[in-house]
Amino acid sequence: MSETTQHMELFSSGNHRIDPAELEYMAFSGQFEQVYSLFKRIAPEDRKNYANKYVLNQVVWGGIVKLRKFLAVQNEEAADDEKFFIDEVVTLFIDDCRKNRNFPREFFQTLLYWSDELVKLVLQDEAMFYIETALDCGCNKFPELQLQFLSRVARISEDKGNLREAYVVLVNLVSRPYLMNDRNLVQEILFDLSQTALKIGDTSNYKRLLFLGLRYFYTDMTGRQNFVSQIGKTYRKPYRVLLAGDVSPIDKLLFFIHWLYGKLPDFGAIKFGFINKFVKFAVLAVVYVINYLWRSGEAGLQQIAISESSQQFPETSAFFEKSRNPRSNFLITRAMGGIGDLLMMTPGIHALKQKYPGETIFLAIPKNYFSVFRNNPDVQLIDIENDKFDPSQFRKWFNFTDCPAARTEARTAPKVKLSRVEIFARALGVNRFQLKKYGTKPRYFIDNADAQFAEYFWEENGLTEKTVIGVQLQADETYRNYPHTEKLVEALSRSFTVLIFDAKPISGFHFSNVIKIDRFSIGQAFALAGQCDLLIAPDSAFVHLSAALDVHCVALFGPIDGKMRTKHYPLCEYLDASKQLGCVSCWRNETIPCKLTNMRTSVCMGDIRIPQILAAVNRGLRHQINEKPITKEVTYEILEQSV
Repeated sequence: MSETTQHMELFSSGNHRIDPAELEYMAFSGQFEQVYSLFKRIAPEDRKNYANKYVLNQVVWGGIVKLRKFLAVQNEEAADDEKFFIDEVVTLFIDDCRKNRNFPREFFQTLLYWSDELVKLVLQDEAMFYIETALDCGCNKFPELQLQFLSRVARISEDKGNLREAYVVLVNLVSRPYLMNDRNLVQEILFDLSQTALKIGDTSNYKRLLFLGLRYFYTDMTGRQNFVSQIGKTYRKPYRVLLAGDVSPIDKLLFFIHWLYGKLPDFGAIKFGFINKFVKFAVLAVVYVINYLWRSGEAGLQQIAISESSQQFPETSAFFEKSRNPRSNFLITRAMGGIGDLLMMTPGIHALKQKYPGETIFLAIPKNYFSVFRNNPDVQLIDIENDKFDPSQFRKWFNFTDCPAARTEARTAPKVKLSRVEIFARALGVNRFQLKKYGTKPRYFIDNADAQFAEYFWEENGLTEKTVIGVQLQADETYRNYPHTEKLVEALSRSFTVLIFDAKPISGFHFSNVIKIDRFSIGQAFALAGQCDLLIAPDSAFVHLSAALDVHCVALFGPIDGKMRTKHYPLCEYLDASKQLGCVSCWRNETIPCKLTNMRTSVCMGDIRIPQILAAVNRGLRHQINEKPITKEVTYEILEQSV
């Protein structure tokens, strides 16, 4: 009997209740049709008991698929009923997230594709309600989703005839490129903005936006040709662009080389494709040099915003004079969090500061991550969401929202040769010799108040003479989680005091010698982690924190190569199931299913055995005692566990 049939029989046999954990698993593994069908049979008053991010996400998607089928056969009554059901589920999702003060990626994805569906149904006002809800609930922690929501605002405004409102939204987007995790998105917004400017009769800005689309550095040549084509239509003939008095010499040069590239035949058909690649490289090299010398693309984006507020553009000569002004200091931007990545950035930032001690390094990140850099002398912090700043006015701008580590790993996987510490450093212009000279260890500085809190906590809970193990329960992304964490904590608690850490309220884990750390600030939690004798963590923040604080760590890895992630952490032992499964690290993310199971769960994480972890814990504790004498009583026995 198939798994799906078994689940269906739970209802056909008269048992009208399904285990929420089973439904969650089905949703997590992408079985949206089954999840939708089962959820719809649950009584409306009981559905709140199944309010899980994966379940509700998959139910809404299943409802959209069903709605499309009803509309395809013109069954309007059934379509209306289906829309009512989807609205109810989305409302449940909103209420549940607000109640728990937790807004996961799946929540915003759900609002995005339901609002898109409402736009297709010509229900723009309802779509705007959900878009505004997403913006109010903090979609800015996922920059790529925030960008999509704001672009929808502009599109809906334009559809409703509010062209000026759409223009303002797009200007705000394009003037803050540091919020975009893919610089190729800038050209899409620039092109949309140019078309909106034309529609409102602002021909001067329309032309400037088209040429700015060629000036700004991105690698999508198809997008570049869109600007070339539109410029050609505007001036009627290519040669008229070169003769036009309102086009600067640099813009003429950029148009000409892009126009030549577009006229180049496809030499790949005769196995000389390297010619096309070489010409593409040459074109992009010219754009890069122009941006490097004048920062004209970045400055131009800021001038667009200035123009909108003043209703006029500066003259071309003033524009270039501004972009040629001497620049100093460095700017690093990262619009999303990721505490682990922020910690892995610190060695490169420190090396950059040592290379240029007279320059200030400004780090623009979301304000709720400021505590990660508290007391760090290498940086001055900027609130990337609320503070106003101009990247073109810095000596160098490093946009880590477009994450260099993610791009490098995606390009080289599964044979990734550089750690993220090395990739971030290289992206900052720090070579391996400089990185080695100034140190590869992440830098984190415990605040005095947090240190005092941790000492008080230790005394208050009688931990001073005990061996304490810290366990980070889960990573930000579920595919990196260890599925047997509760059994592991139970086993550890028989010999040690265990602190379990999570960013949200912890349920379960009702064992003696276990203390839940789920209601403290980042600084307080990190200070407590620093007091532990050893930390256990999946591929997440505590692995890198342990290195920063010189705490022994047992790190649990699956899809990501633990050897590469912990390359610079001598006190960290990583465990994986590569030998048992005979597979290599696939470097997948949560949206890519496991190649072995075609599911989103990671079978390699579940195959790490608890006795392996306990053995590693004891090795770490013994190593610690051999390094320095301690007075704490340690139990060495490796506990037997079947998992």
